[in-house]
Amino acid sequence: MAYPNDKMKKDWIQNGISNEAVEWAKSFGEYLTKDVKGVKGALTTSQLRKFFGELRRIDSDFPHKKNGIIMLKPMLAYAVGRDGNKTRIKEFGDEISKGIDAIRLEDKVNAKSDFNNFLKIFEAIVAYHKFYGGK
Repeated sequence: MAYPNDKMKKDWIQNGISNEAVEWAKSFGEYLTKDVKGVKGALTTSQLRKFFGELRRIDSDFPHKKNGIIMLKPMLAYAVGRDGNKTRIKEFGDEISKGIDAIRLEDKVNAKSDFNNFLKIFEAIVAYHKFYGGK
């Protein structure tokens, strides 16, 4: 699994993390660190951390804050609009939105486990972004 050829899969969110998901997160995290001269710059650690902080806030009291998950997409849209296509935030937003869409919020049995799987994939992206020199 390698980004950009492969995209985030709904199955990883709803059925659990696999080696394939970890490999994808590795390639995506690395992709986000690369500058493309004259086109787009690397995603910054602070851009990732801002979003990660919101995920942690939701996780801290999931039963009461789970509706914040639906507000993550507008948060991403704002970040994309603010960026002005200077970094790879659009690609980041597109992939993360797929993960958000895969969380079954209306399903009381699966909502928390879906969110936990999403959070684990996100943590892997952050880890590999840092590993590959994200600034």
